[in-house]
Amino acid sequence: MTDSAFKAVVAAHLPGAKFIRAFRLSGGVSADVYRLELEAGDGAHRSVVLRVHGPNHNGHPAALEFGILSAVSGLGICAPQALALDESLRHIPHPFLILDHIDGETAFPTGAAVNQMTRMAETLAEIHSLPIAGLPTLPMRGDPLPEIFDYLPQDAEFEALRQGLSKMENTAYEGSGALLHGDFWPGNLLWKGPHIVGILDWEDAACGDPLSDVACTALELTYVAGTEGAEQFVRAYGRLRPIEPRRFALWQIYVAAAGHLSMGGWGLEASREAHMRATALSVIRHASALVI
Repeated sequence: MTDSAFKAVVAAHLPGAKFIRAFRLSGGVSADVYRLELEAGDGAHRSVVLRVHGPNHNGHPAALEFGILSAVSGLGICAPQALALDESLRHIPHPFLILDHIDGETAFPTGAAVNQMTRMAETLAEIHSLPIAGLPTLPMRGDPLPEIFDYLPQDAEFEALRQGLSKMENTAYEGSGALLHGDFWPGNLLWKGPHIVGILDWEDAACGDPLSDVACTALELTYVAGTEGAEQFVRAYGRLRPIEPRRFALWQIYVAAAGHLSMGGWGLEASREAHMRATALSVIRHASALVI
């Protein structure tokens, strides 16, 4: 994007502010994300985040993401405040959102300390405990079947698992649906010291079984902190909300298989992708023993 496009966005949605410069933020796979530095009329400087739903975007439409952020930030969750929504395509040839910038670090704190895993578990449990009555209508994520069959590796090694899963019945979540973040992993969290100060990227939010979120986070933590770090997180969450082992294992298979299938499009370095693929397969193998 050009400076002229950024200036047009700022002029249209942040009157009185002067565009200074823009920085492309790393980590975005689906949306194109920029930090815009601005100068207000009184000379004060501030930053906002421009989140563009460009050609590679595959999450919620911009209007739904804007509604989700507006709702959850009003419920006390430290999500970015949604400042503006634009689907006109006048200034940028894609829909976009302008969000308040939260000062923090996306890098996971050094080491897989228990207190860090505990804080992640507490934050995710807070999200799952939010009232959902005032939220926008969200997709339901309550049953890992039948989609799980679309994700499972085709290797003969997993044929017994496939056959066992095909015989399972009544796998739909029967509880009252919770708000799900959908992608609660270290790269979507902003930290200041030991505290989480921002929860980013709500474009995969849904309503349904909280264990689908827990399984997703546990897998991501296995990638970066190993099995021990993931288990610390799961134990901490289990002290706050119930975890049914067999159902959790079913969601572990679901998220690990889905990740293994799709990570080739995430732009990972070859060595990291190889590590994550091996980890995902290991998670499937371990969870399979609890399911069939």
